[in-house]
Amino acid sequence: MWGEYTKQSRFATIPEMWFISYILRKNFQMTKIIPAIAFFCFCIGFCQQSTLAFVDKNSIDLASGNYLSVLSDEVKSKTVVALGEASHGTHEFSAEKSKIIRHLIAKSNFRTIGFEFGYSAIEEINQYVLTGKGDLKELMVPLKLFDTQEFFDLFESIGKFNVGKSPKDKVDLYGFDTDFYKSDNDASAKFCLDYLLKNPDKFKNGKASAKAFENVTKVDYVAFLSDEDKSAIAKLQLELSLLKLSDAESRKFKKSVSLLFQGTLLSDPLARDEFMAKNALDFQSDTKNKMIVWGHNVHLAKDTTMAQCRGMGFYLREKLSDKYYAVGFDTFRGKVTILGENDFEHKDFEAKPDSFSAELSKAKSPSFLLLLDDTKNPIYGKDSKITNIFANFGRNLSLTMRPGIDFDALIFIRETTPTITIKR
Repeated sequence: MWGEYTKQSRFATIPEMWFISYILRKNFQMTKIIPAIAFFCFCIGFCQQSTLAFVDKNSIDLASGNYLSVLSDEVKSKTVVALGEASHGTHEFSAEKSKIIRHLIAKSNFRTIGFEFGYSAIEEINQYVLTGKGDLKELMVPLKLFDTQEFFDLFESIGKFNVGKSPKDKVDLYGFDTDFYKSDNDASAKFCLDYLLKNPDKFKNGKASAKAFENVTKVDYVAFLSDEDKSAIAKLQLELSLLKLSDAESRKFKKSVSLLFQGTLLSDPLARDEFMAKNALDFQSDTKNKMIVWGHNVHLAKDTTMAQCRGMGFYLREKLSDKYYAVGFDTFRGKVTILGENDFEHKDFEAKPDSFSAELSKAKSPSFLLLLDDTKNPIYGKDSKITNIFANFGRNLSLTMRPGIDFDALIFIRETTPTITIKR
């Protein structure tokens, strides 16, 4: 597996190893160390210059607009294209990803857009972009860090695209994350109960799970259900997973049971990414559409380097092979919107001087697309620290990725600003 490859440091070159072995020799003299240090520093500087030369020669300036057609050519044969982000609260990431999505919808026939958020909340917005019914700003209130002007503009533009289109040519939205809100889980449980009352003998495990659905409304989180209730939901979930259900109400029942089952397992921190991948793959299998997924870099990376475990991108790459294409987004410094204790906050950040982000900040262009999947490029597979900011900011503001292995391409924006709050 890729996660088992021997890792390389960015500057783990032959000169570096020579230098380390040299200074460990017995009876070394200062007159020999000083030239060796100078040679070592020269090697590091040369490597940095080599990387910058590669970037300056091969990157495509975002301001030119040409990068959209280049990226479109790269992904035209892909089934799932992932658009990552170093943080959820960055205006420039959201703006550029929205441009890419609009372009791929118009030029490359992508018709499904998935978001790293709960299924139920996004489904209400999906109905808005399909039908135009509802108040979009009110529907977006539960989206937290996605409740922004950038997302509002994207949803509105997709809704306008859908006007007058046939059902098969409309763009669908979906949330590939499982439901976290109690209100969403309670609604799913109530729907399941109502369905079972109307269809008491349709499923072998239906009656046994009814009590569990009743108890969902009595706990704060589905994971807090008793083992007996969890087991009942698990058995029904397994039964349903083996069935092809044709009518819309039965398919909704199957989806609701699946979401509640996922909720029973979320006390396991490693379960979430596997579920997110499964949800995306199930949706793609049902629709047969080419799909774009929007999420954090750490979830969408194709290998285990960033998360140090199997993330959503790992499972997508495992299932889809080269039909999965991942674009990472990185920045050097700026301000970002995060979830504070009581409300949204803006935080300053700057990448460490020895990071890959800092290295890219020295490129001629302040914002660019860089294709990474050519194994002959000088940075392919080398450990490279890029900016990483979680929803609550976090302590470690960088994580390691390997160009070409974790991401097929990278969009870098030197300085970034916070997302824009919706005016209500």
